[in-house]
Amino acid sequence: MTGGGFGGSVIALVPASRGGDVRAGIEDAYATRGWKPPRFLDALPTAGAHRLR
Repeated sequence: MTGGGFGGSVIALVPASRGGDVRAGIEDAYATRGWKPPRFLDALPTAGAHRLR
């Protein structure tokens, strides 16, 4: 969790094939508690930093 307090964010590293299951589980947990649905931002890994020359 990052930026906790009034909202915050969670970074969840999961295999791409399980992303839909994780998202559905979180959405269900929020709905069960009567909370506003969360927002999701999918990010795909890249090769990372490397020398160009």
